[in-house]
Amino acid sequence: MSEDDDDNEIEDALDLLVANTLNKASSQRYLFRKSRYRKGRKERFTDDLEEEEEEADDAQKCDEEASRLPWLTDDEFLSKYRMSRDSFYRVHDLIKDHPVFLSKGKKKQAPVLHQLMVFLKYIGTEGNGASNSNQRQTFGISYGSATNYRKRVTIAIRSFSKEYVYWPDKDERDQIGREINRLFNFPHCVGIADGTLFPLGFEPETIDAPDYSGRKYGYSLSTMIICDHKRRVRHYLAGYPGQAHDNRIFKDTLLARKSGEYFEPTEYLLGDSAFENQWFMVSAYKKLPGKDLERKEQLFNEKMSTLRVVSEHCIGMIKGRFPWLRQIRLVINEKKKSLKEILDLIDATIVLHNILVSFAEEEVDEWIDFDDFSDIDDPERAPYQDMDPLNVSIPMGAAKDERRRRLKDYFEMYFFL
Repeated sequence: MSEDDDDNEIEDALDLLVANTLNKASSQRYLFRKSRYRKGRKERFTDDLEEEEEEADDAQKCDEEASRLPWLTDDEFLSKYRMSRDSFYRVHDLIKDHPVFLSKGKKKQAPVLHQLMVFLKYIGTEGNGASNSNQRQTFGISYGSATNYRKRVTIAIRSFSKEYVYWPDKDERDQIGREINRLFNFPHCVGIADGTLFPLGFEPETIDAPDYSGRKYGYSLSTMIICDHKRRVRHYLAGYPGQAHDNRIFKDTLLARKSGEYFEPTEYLLGDSAFENQWFMVSAYKKLPGKDLERKEQLFNEKMSTLRVVSEHCIGMIKGRFPWLRQIRLVINEKKKSLKEILDLIDATIVLHNILVSFAEEEVDEWIDFDDFSDIDDPERAPYQDMDPLNVSIPMGAAKDERRRRLKDYFEMYFFL
């Protein structure tokens, strides 16, 4: 056999090997992984869900299996899934029957418990830890499964938006107003408005990318949140680029555009100096360049700050419990669905926050970055004196800060003497 024949035979063998390799690659998902590593290991889920065994009887005390400790302590479970075991199972019971979890065709979905765990681990992790790669390593699932689980749970939780994130009716606003007055001495106040920024992990791939360069972070989304005294989010508006001013976003809310439908004539919100005073919005006094606030104005701002810190604490709790909001690692591009995916996830996060508030889930101060706002001591409580000027509506044509002026006079008379 000639040397050329040997070369041809080697080339034919290599061609056959390449062809077989390509055929094999097209027929399986993981070419370079052994089959036992291709599927998720259910033990990674069941280990986390395992709870402490009940105390064994005398006959079982020597049985190591009966007396072993759970894989995760209650504190470790709380840290990993951002809620207690009890709340976790209550959230599961709430969403488990949603149609999104129905299997289609022959392929059966993973248990809803497991899909919820993947979702909570994602929104409970900041930065690179919320990546598909991290979730594959944590739970032993594929990138595609991690994405699908999160999307399904997002849909299921958002389906409860109207039940958990809604503007209170007149009776409930009356109750909120009485509670805020009892705790903070602000008659007829029904909520606190505040803006916040959710940093983006990547520069937006859009023409208006510079607009997302916010006041504090490289790129961010600006969101308006209105909460009550119990730190429940009663209304919010998200999706604005980081440079958007809080007052501009507030003006776009339904509460501002249709204020007569959402407020009684004596009701109002509180906000910082970024907001424009209106009959339903009382803002703090703004210190102008080169000028000092009058003593009455300064005292008014100090009084207001004791209530405004509630909204800052609410926002701090949302970001602390669900730290994916501290660095959103999803790219905004020219396709509308890229921003919609982020907004849907924000919506699910806020709904889940309110669900946990309704469960009376304990807050974890260690999760909150208190450097984001001022830590103000509780105000001295004083009995509310019924004041006629505060119990009548603002007349048409009155100055925009008329409501604030009346409150300032009220505080001066009863609290600053």
